[in-house]
Amino acid sequence: MSDSGVCPWCNEPVLPPDRAFHYANGPVAHWPCALRQVIGSVAHLERRCACYVDGATEGDPPHLSTRDAALAALKLWEAQKGRGEE
Repeated sequence: MSDSGVCPWCNEPVLPPDRAFHYANGPVAHWPCALRQVIGSVAHLERRCACYVDGATEGDPPHLSTRDAALAALKLWEAQKGRGEE
């Protein structure tokens, strides 16, 4: 199965060396981008978003691209899982 296409999360090309996620309905996404849709942003993982703090406006870090923010969220999630956090 080809890993080429445009990621629906970050709108960047998914190239053969990228770790990819294939949706059942056809699109292909970068692995971090696909997981970001499930695990949430860094702010969500740190419980600083509106899900946890009334009136909060925290989301993805504004200085990061959408793809880099997804990668940051994935790295934090993996680190939290390594420490046994939920």
